[in-house]
Amino acid sequence: MAPPADMLWNSEPRTLLKHQVYRQYLRCWMGKICQRFPRSAIVDAFAGPGGYRDGPDGSPVVIAKTFLEHSGLQRFNGLRLICQEKRPDRRDELASRLASLPKAHRLDVQVPPAGELRDRFNTLRSDAHESDQQTPVLWILDPFDYSSLPFGLVRACLAGPRDEVLITWFADEIYRFCGDPSKEQAIDRHFGTQDWRQARYVAGEARRKEALLATYQQSLQSLPQVHTGAFSIAGKNESARYSLVFATHSDAGMECFNGTKWRMDPSHGHHVSEKRSIGQADLFGNTPFTSKLRSWLETLAGTSLSFEELARHAGRLGFQEKHLRAELNNLGEDGLAVREHPLEHTRTPWPTGCRVRFYATPGDPGELLLRKVRSSQRHLVPRPTV
Repeated sequence: MAPPADMLWNSEPRTLLKHQVYRQYLRCWMGKICQRFPRSAIVDAFAGPGGYRDGPDGSPVVIAKTFLEHSGLQRFNGLRLICQEKRPDRRDELASRLASLPKAHRLDVQVPPAGELRDRFNTLRSDAHESDQQTPVLWILDPFDYSSLPFGLVRACLAGPRDEVLITWFADEIYRFCGDPSKEQAIDRHFGTQDWRQARYVAGEARRKEALLATYQQSLQSLPQVHTGAFSIAGKNESARYSLVFATHSDAGMECFNGTKWRMDPSHGHHVSEKRSIGQADLFGNTPFTSKLRSWLETLAGTSLSFEELARHAGRLGFQEKHLRAELNNLGEDGLAVREHPLEHTRTPWPTGCRVRFYATPGDPGELLLRKVRSSQRHLVPRPTV
């Protein structure tokens, strides 16, 4: 979208939905990171003035308040919040708003001189890591347009082993301009590849946007040990206006992001829209759709995996442990999954530490019935003797 000319501008419904995603993810991230590590950092790299003309807080204030109001604050170690804004007037307004917040010795808020992210990146990175590449750093990358975020810059933000990024990805703009030859080089730089051009042959707005988003995530996943997720903010026509793309080196990071997605959209873990907003169920209510997870589990026929291995991969597919256990229950009822360890009875069918063996769908109905019986017997809890 075109950047507003005034210092302040009005918020939009999708802005507030985006900030809800931020809050949900940050609560989990802070709860894990700020207690485990002696110091950590968040860089809001396109910070803005800290608020909107009609009243809502901007992202830097949302981040600071999430920290200050966190239930675990008393157990937290230090967090450095660095807010970079390129316009001097907005930078000064931001500094004033942040200075008015309650003080906490655990929160170090910095508002550097106004400047472009690309020009100040090395300084920001050094300040965030404090000369230690092991310091966890979360980069909030929320520009006004995709041309401000070339892939090389995102790659640099993910260079550290504990770096994460949360990107505002412009589905609408990229969809609109992907057929314009004059925009191809700019989109190439944004994706870091020309593979996105194949998505132009996908018919339909929603499907093409999904194909473009998948290609962008694949570019991120081509980086060493990077896992990604995405959650879309849809317009009133339920088509993605933009997506929040998450990238991390950590399965714990995926756990936080997946939890955020499924809290925001209990049925699909996919998107929230301006039309339905948060908590407004769609046609299917809150029933989770986990067919993608089921399909993957069915490919494991003939193998045996630990629950931890299954949970790790399910997380990378965008699901939570509760979804995994539900699908294992379904497979067990179909005679396609059996817990082979431990053999003794447990309180739940699929406890942490167990091992699961998978079977192919049998052609013989009698064999299917036998597997179902064996599976159910494996999980029976014995009645107490008198």
